[in-house]
Amino acid sequence: MGNLFKSVSVAIALAAAGLALNTPQASAEIGTSVVIAGGGLSNGFGTGCTYNVVANSTSWSGMNFFDNGVQFAATPDVSAPTTRTASWTPTTTGMHTLVVTQGEDSKTIVLTVGTGINAGSSCLVI
Repeated sequence: MGNLFKSVSVAIALAAAGLALNTPQASAEIGTSVVIAGGGLSNGFGTGCTYNVVANSTSWSGMNFFDNGVQFAATPDVSAPTTRTASWTPTTTGMHTLVVTQGEDSKTIVLTVGTGINAGSSCLVI
């Protein structure tokens, strides 16, 4: 009975090891959220005012940040998954589509930008 138990234990251990080796490796992946931090005296986003686009990640791969298809920032690869931050200063009013990419993954935020009055530590959007 002891040999049967050892044989079954070894078979289970080998099967588990095989499953672990056959598990697909995680690809570059943006985490659960991309948010825009900053703002000022009023709601919304304004031209000439700077905001932080913050994206969390489950990968060490760098990220790329785009506004209406134009890249405005890129972050390098890092040694461990971490949150990435890029500064964004819209230059035109109207609809903006911000896209953050990492490998094959992407997250999109669509927002409206008004005319901003940058007061240094705050931004008034009209």
